[in-house]
Amino acid sequence: MAQPKCPECQCQGIDHIVSKAANETAKNGTPWFYVVHCDQCGYVYNIISKHTFSANQSPLVMPDLRR
Repeated sequence: MAQPKCPECQCQGIDHIVSKAANETAKNGTPWFYVVHCDQCGYVYNIISKHTFSANQSPLVMPDLRR
């Protein structure tokens, strides 16, 4: 199987793809996002954000159709 290669520094291997949690956190302490990057040169592959749900309820009320 082929090993991934960093497009910036050309180092090979899945061991060089790491993630780091953001300093910004939610009230419960979980990070808002993670940065996936090369541990050799810092090339950023992706940013994975946390799923968020609004605390506010929608004002939309569905009718009861069971009549």
